[in-house]
Amino acid sequence: MIIHESLIELNVTSKNKNEIIEHLALKAVELGRVSDVAGFLQAVLAREELFSTAIGYGIAIPHGKSSYVQEPFIAFAKSQEAFSWDSRTDQEVRLIFLIGVPEEKANNLHLKILANISRGLMNDSYRERLIQTTSAREIVAIFGEMGL
Repeated sequence: MIIHESLIELNVTSKNKNEIIEHLALKAVELGRVSDVAGFLQAVLAREELFSTAIGYGIAIPHGKSSYVQEPFIAFAKSQEAFSWDSRTDQEVRLIFLIGVPEEKANNLHLKILANISRGLMNDSYRERLIQTTSAREIVAIFGEMGL
């Protein structure tokens, strides 16, 4: 399964995107989805430098394609308060989805995951449920309903 309860942080307190990304990446390392956190973070942060991954609706989707990703994953974090994700944009974020995919599977899988997340999150009810829930199990169920 691409999402796992141990990849979910329901009350992130940091308002710093790099800290949040690193925190989620370390969860992926603990679960065996990433073999080298520094190598994976390099890919994700390089992508962040190109364009902000804040997409509106209070959502950011940082992502990385890397040979350090052993198994595709989505890690999820939720902040109780919206905060500025990137100084280059005025987008505020509450819901963060970190995507990791192995380099060799990057093209098709990477685009499929992004499309499913984006399509699902355009639905107000999914976003609202993600904001309201206090259960990692419910987050996993919502991801399933979104086709992830």
